[in-house]
Amino acid sequence: MVRSFTVLLLLGIIVQSQAQKKQLAIFDPLIGKTWKAEGAWGDGSKFKQEIEFNYSLDSTLIIAESKGFTNREQTIFGPRNHGIRKYDTQTKSIKFWEFDVFGGVTEGTVQGMGNDIFYTYDYGGTMVTDYWEYVDANTYNFTVGSYENGQWKQKYLSTTFTSEKKPGIAFNFDHQSLVVTNLMETGDFYLDVFDFKEIPHPENKPGFRWFTMYGNSQLHLIKKDVVEFKKDKSIHLCLAVKDLEGFIERLITKNIDFYDWPGNKGSVTDRADGVKQIYIQDPEGYWIEINTAIH
Repeated sequence: MVRSFTVLLLLGIIVQSQAQKKQLAIFDPLIGKTWKAEGAWGDGSKFKQEIEFNYSLDSTLIIAESKGFTNREQTIFGPRNHGIRKYDTQTKSIKFWEFDVFGGVTEGTVQGMGNDIFYTYDYGGTMVTDYWEYVDANTYNFTVGSYENGQWKQKYLSTTFTSEKKPGIAFNFDHQSLVVTNLMETGDFYLDVFDFKEIPHPENKPGFRWFTMYGNSQLHLIKKDVVEFKKDKSIHLCLAVKDLEGFIERLITKNIDFYDWPGNKGSVTDRADGVKQIYIQDPEGYWIEINTAIH
């Protein structure tokens, strides 16, 4: 009997926790970012705020840390509010509390509509709404005022909260690796046709030939006895050259055939963007595109 009660109690706790997480998901776009906004209240006083939202207690609470003006003259900007958002399973609503640096506390409820968030609370005897209107992952329009029946009776503040976009991951092209069966012939082809510079393998292992193509970009040839596969032109190494005509003359002197994209021998493809391109094959049958793209 005791064991059954314990199991039911644990199941109840799990269900309650899952319900809390699901309801707090409306805050997901805000989590882990620093949101900043500036503006002016209706009385002309300045508004400036920075807020960070993070999950706590296994994602069953939202903690909001805010910075703002902390003196009447609005000259000191620093930590101002500590907020909590929590889903109450009894009332089936999200409640919030904001504790400020002056010893005050504001509490009310939160509702979500899509990605929009509405805070409703009593402020000095007046019901006030803070409206976070989702624009995109880094932007919310923010309005404070008296809101009834889907209409603003009065607006005290209108501004926009933004967060900095995370910088994209920067990559540099490092190397192209090709599996070959004739290491010497194919390596000599790249030396002779493209004037690549051969560099040593870092471990001096047999069966490898490495070349620098440009800058720090490299071509790695790896000798393996493999089952032959179709060398499709869509899978190719591409190199850009300023003087394509000069390179074509080089190919002709070395008796190397070149093709356009459809496969016409001795022809050049004119892309819609003005870039010219040809295709050749190395001794292993790998396709190589040479074009006039500007870098």
